[in-house]
Amino acid sequence: RFDKSLVKISKKDKDKKEEININIQRSKKKSRTIIDNLQASSLNYKYSEYLDQNAEFCDYMEDCALSINCFNKESYRHLFCIFDGHGGSVTAKLCVKKYPEIFRKCLLESPFDYEMALKKSFYLMDKEIEKIKATEVGNTATVVFINNRLLYCANVGDSSCAIIGKTNEFISTEDKCTNKKEQKRIEKEGGTIIDDRLGGILAVSRGLGDFDLKTKGLTCEPHIIKRLIDHNMHYCVLASDGVWDVLNPDEVARIIQANKFEEAAKEIVETSMDRGSEDNISCIVIELNKKVSMNK
Repeated sequence: RFDKSLVKISKKDKDKKEEININIQRSKKKSRTIIDNLQASSLNYKYSEYLDQNAEFCDYMEDCALSINCFNKESYRHLFCIFDGHGGSVTAKLCVKKYPEIFRKCLLESPFDYEMALKKSFYLMDKEIEKIKATEVGNTATVVFINNRLLYCANVGDSSCAIIGKTNEFISTEDKCTNKKEQKRIEKEGGTIIDDRLGGILAVSRGLGDFDLKTKGLTCEPHIIKRLIDHNMHYCVLASDGVWDVLNPDEVARIIQANKFEEAAKEIVETSMDRGSEDNISCIVIELNKKVSMNK
């Protein structure tokens, strides 16, 4: 038996089912049960990342990806991002360069409110993009932040995030102008949708940049969802719409299971091209639990 006092769970979060700050204190008799159940937070998350221009259909690359284990040199924090540009790659590249430092500062300002930190970071990143006068250029942003065993997903646009495991499902919101809730929000804010495009121009209803459309319903406010990582969650997959336009989470799960993990993201990208994807394609696959066995 182990001493329950070895594990302290912060009660600052109102939802008792979530573990926000887990401190494992060691006594003379270390409890391997605790460490095995929580997965030692000092270990890096194993991930597979791959991007392809898809040159048959695209003349240049607008997608960017960012993967940082031990974010801010803290062993229990990890950051993964997909930025899919439109109208050019300049804003997506700026996100790769600037976003980690912006988010780090937001975490310092809101040390226990990770949702607020993520929300602030999107607004501040948008302000950085505004400085380069990105009136007709912008990008999606899908950010996964892991703090101990809590996973946060924040997104704007149609680069989606899925959890693969006992069930395979999207956890992000697809911000396309065909989304009924987004249509109502845009109309309420005085914007118009023409041929399923915001102002007849942009297919997504939320995003960074594109400041000519910010007064017409486009917003950089992210959808945020949080999940406690349990043993039913095997992988987290972030990908641009170049993947999700032709594959669904169940198909992605089968691809991961059929290949070596190191090749998972590459296989997902190449399968997307084989399926006829006509966009740039980017993908990050994160292993959430070790020694995964998926019997589907």
